[in-house]
Amino acid sequence: MTPDEVLDAAVRQTGLTEFASQSWREGLEILLADHAKSEILNEAGRGWSQKLFVDALATRLRVDDHIRKNPQIVEAPIKRPVFIVGMPRTGTTMLSYMLAADPQRRSFLKWEAYNIVPPAAPGALLTDPRCLVERAKDDAMLAKGSPLAAMHVELADGPTECVHLMAQDFKSLMLAVSPTTARTYEDWILFCDKTPAFAHRKRALQILQTTNPGLWTLKMPSDSLFIRDLFRAFPDAKVIWTHRDPYVATSSIFNMRGSSRAMFNSDPDAAHMRARWPLQLALHALRPLEVSRERPDDFYHLYYDEMMADPFGQIRKIYSWLGDEFTPEAQSGMRGWLDANPQGRFGNHAYSLAKWGLSKRELEPYFSDYLKEHPVATGVEA
Repeated sequence: MTPDEVLDAAVRQTGLTEFASQSWREGLEILLADHAKSEILNEAGRGWSQKLFVDALATRLRVDDHIRKNPQIVEAPIKRPVFIVGMPRTGTTMLSYMLAADPQRRSFLKWEAYNIVPPAAPGALLTDPRCLVERAKDDAMLAKGSPLAAMHVELADGPTECVHLMAQDFKSLMLAVSPTTARTYEDWILFCDKTPAFAHRKRALQILQTTNPGLWTLKMPSDSLFIRDLFRAFPDAKVIWTHRDPYVATSSIFNMRGSSRAMFNSDPDAAHMRARWPLQLALHALRPLEVSRERPDDFYHLYYDEMMADPFGQIRKIYSWLGDEFTPEAQSGMRGWLDANPQGRFGNHAYSLAKWGLSKRELEPYFSDYLKEHPVATGVEA
């Protein structure tokens, strides 16, 4: 598939042709060139990728068209947004779901990712027909007992990551790690100018808040990699940085990503994962470490073990830090979510470094500076 073929399919899907900019093209070209070189996508992987690329570009066309017709939308600020960052598998999902249970807060929901326009009617975030269609798909997937659900599941009516919004400018880590090997894109995404992607992300949120406002709470572990871009786009942002033993987190993310890649690739390419991903994961820790030293008042450090031991104690500290009221409605909503979602609800996730040919000793150089400031490693082989 070529960039023009993706574009043509998006135009057919939407009936629209005019973009606000062509900033999406470079990333798409690099990604498709990588796919052509790797030749490890199976039929499911090719279908998944092509649908994702077309849907991303179609959503971009709809957003640009909506803003063109309603330019006043971009004049409304994103006030006091809270971003949850950290290495993957460090408790970001649990925290995002708990904060989403506060009626005062606004999360980016999974079903909204490619259904931004039109935004849901006021009060209809969970009853919009598009949400119900996607939730029915979730129910069918869970009924089949998907093994991936034990590792990570995002339901249509729950919060998701802004990787989807970044993907609509083709500058998203999601496109680099799943499902195929994309060597050039994986390097490029770490250093390219993400300004246009953050601008698109902001405009999408501005559309969504026109009908269902609230204090935005947004989760994306890979914001850790783009932390300077984040503060440029959202100058009054507050960041909750989740911390966990990086060897355990690395073991978990290798197993989750590797297992999902096996569904789409003729070969999950474990050698590529071992060669490339430790650096990427280390940068998830090192880039926010640097920025947090420069602007310490904008970071809250949340430690995984403390969150698991006393979630409400930690939530109260977060609200105190934010200067927000922790209302009875918020506490009730969070309690309901915790009761309905015990750890292991969809099965147990077993993982180890050895399964992927890794050891703690060879990973130590990647995390040594981070652990000097945040000594969360247990000393136990992950």
